[in-house]
Amino acid sequence: MSGRQSIEESVIARAVQLAGSPSARAPIGAGDDMALVSVGTAKVLFAVDQVVEGIHFRAGTPLDLVARKAVARNVSDIAAMGGLPSACVASATLPSDMSAADARALVDAVAHWAQSFDCPLVGGDTAVHTVASAPLTLSVTVLASVRSDGIIARRSGACAGDTLLLGGAVGGSFGADGLGRHLHIEPRVSQAQQLIDQLGGSVHAMIDISDGLGRDAARIAHASGLRTGRSLQARLRGDQIPLRSGVTLRQGLCDGEDHELLAAIEAGAPIPAGWTAIGSIVTPQHGDTRGCVVDVAGGEQDASDLGWTHG
Repeated sequence: MSGRQSIEESVIARAVQLAGSPSARAPIGAGDDMALVSVGTAKVLFAVDQVVEGIHFRAGTPLDLVARKAVARNVSDIAAMGGLPSACVASATLPSDMSAADARALVDAVAHWAQSFDCPLVGGDTAVHTVASAPLTLSVTVLASVRSDGIIARRSGACAGDTLLLGGAVGGSFGADGLGRHLHIEPRVSQAQQLIDQLGGSVHAMIDISDGLGRDAARIAHASGLRTGRSLQARLRGDQIPLRSGVTLRQGLCDGEDHELLAAIEAGAPIPAGWTAIGSIVTPQHGDTRGCVVDVAGGEQDASDLGWTHG
């Protein structure tokens, strides 16, 4: 685990600790792709995420693509929870040498992509760095509504025996030039809705693949194990994982920034079109603490920590 990753994980763990137990005001707190809060008689899903120059995109990346990624990766979290986009707000800290024209272009791009993903921009904030070399940072907060049937897809609902489904091919999201599919995320809101429409409560858990298939599958197993009080493990079949053209299995497991959906569904439930069964949730042997194991030719591989690190 890199130093930056270790810091990030420790901060997230602390935030979850401080959030405390679920309450009437916040039935779902930190630890999922989105939180759920009560606003009057309504239930609202919300989440925040940011993109930082030098970490999530390279200097010189077209501002339109920076804005697209910032909005899309948040709307992808809505998809993972089975929610429906409502609106978003954005805040940016701009480099001191950014021109007024570029700053306006960035705002226009955020508004364009927010509208395109049915999550219109309704407000925000901005500041300017005093240091010329400081990076562009763009943060987006999204609000979403819960389905009319009340179903919310969480990370923690998986059970031993569940089938793991992947909603698309993975790997190779970053090009050597820093461009690539990570700048062209397609939030799978419709795909998630169709899955729940067809299977209802048989959809036990879901997550979008942001940090790598191995690491995010392990997160479902870990969160679900904490809920049930039993150790759980994601067991993947390496030969069944759909990979992007020219991508190795290892890249598919750890490249990250795919933002395809990974779902755990009840054993025996029908597999809808567009989804691939890639494994299952199992009860590991005593003493086996691995969160995700991949069966490969001639053996198995621990994929629990295979994933993209932010920096």
